[in-house]
Amino acid sequence: MSDNKTVMAQENFSPNTTEPAAEPGDFSSDKAALAWAEGQLDKLIGAMRYKLEKHVVGWPEDDRELNTYEAFRHLLRDINFGHSAYVEADYENPAFAKMGATSRINFQLPSPDCMYHSVVLHSDYTYLIKGKRGSAAIFQLAIYAGHACDLVGWKTVSVANNIDQADHLWPGAEVNIVLSKERPADLGHALWMEMPEGPSELHSRQYYGDWLTEEPADLMIRMESQTFPAKVLDAQSAATRFDRLVNLLRVHTDFYRAGVESHLRHEPGEIPELVFPGAFVGTTYFPGHLRCQPDEAVIIEIEDTGSGYWNTALFQMQFENLDWWSRSSSFNSTQAHVDGDGKVRFVASWSDPGVPNWLDCSGRVLSLIAFRFFRAPTKPANPTLRTVPLADVRDHLPADTPTVTPDARHRLLSDRLVSAYRRRMADF
Repeated sequence: MSDNKTVMAQENFSPNTTEPAAEPGDFSSDKAALAWAEGQLDKLIGAMRYKLEKHVVGWPEDDRELNTYEAFRHLLRDINFGHSAYVEADYENPAFAKMGATSRINFQLPSPDCMYHSVVLHSDYTYLIKGKRGSAAIFQLAIYAGHACDLVGWKTVSVANNIDQADHLWPGAEVNIVLSKERPADLGHALWMEMPEGPSELHSRQYYGDWLTEEPADLMIRMESQTFPAKVLDAQSAATRFDRLVNLLRVHTDFYRAGVESHLRHEPGEIPELVFPGAFVGTTYFPGHLRCQPDEAVIIEIEDTGSGYWNTALFQMQFENLDWWSRSSSFNSTQAHVDGDGKVRFVASWSDPGVPNWLDCSGRVLSLIAFRFFRAPTKPANPTLRTVPLADVRDHLPADTPTVTPDARHRLLSDRLVSAYRRRMADF
């Protein structure tokens, strides 16, 4: 593998070859039609087996039984996401597909603060996005060349957010955006986002700071010259859509594998920066890991340099969140307690230590951890980690560290669940 600046570059994971065009199907009899369908199923099962092996075999032995259960569940979740985002995707009848939710979709190290959506696009068409922007702390739309299901030609083409385009995307704004290859001559007051030649993909990100007050967006996307009724499946569209799912399972399995390896690569006491091309534009990432036994606590320290937003969360070995809607497994810059010396200290442990910023290990010895700093004015220092006995954890924290009672913790966790519904993260 190369250094941390290029190890996660998308070109490392795109398919190197193109499958030959499929022979036309024979549908002259039930037997022939079934043979065609079973051929598609065989391709899918091959990709599923490939993915399952890469998610189960070759990892540290910590939590192996739990990891195996989660690997099989993750396979089903990726099929769920891939079907929604790529099999159902239609250039002429676009729709936002959810990329991140609570238990049902957990794709590639998602932030618990963020609601992600994607739409596949093509430069043969012009698209319109209209509706309410909501009031999430960070609202970002990004258009990428290519599709995320295969990463062929994947690169950022255009980005719009509520900071750089505040006159269009302020909290509560009525959204009016045109997506096209060429800038329209009659754009008027609409915001224009450039599309590349050929296929592309739109990603919507809503990062919430205050989970209990910020409002979700309510948006619709449609093709400008959309016609009705929609076209029915034919040989070409069926093959294109089904192959997208197979590509997703194979390509993102390799991307996942490299991503988890990058978390496991750092030294025990410090987490270095890693570049994720095509991720959340403007963000500095620090991916690492920690090991914590039931009688231990891991204290993680950071110093914020004035980011517009930052967060951290624990993840398991499938690149998924640790049930953030029911566990204290994440914090952002709005939620975290800051100590008097300006540092933020998190305590990761199996049981509640009764302090702020508790990261619940959720019965795991080995957890992945990630930090995101958005638009930090200077590069944040690498987060540091140290392991101490759980019984002595307060001896390693500032003397004025507040106490969080069981009742207070229960209220905090209850608020998390409520926020999942407020932010529309609990539906498909």
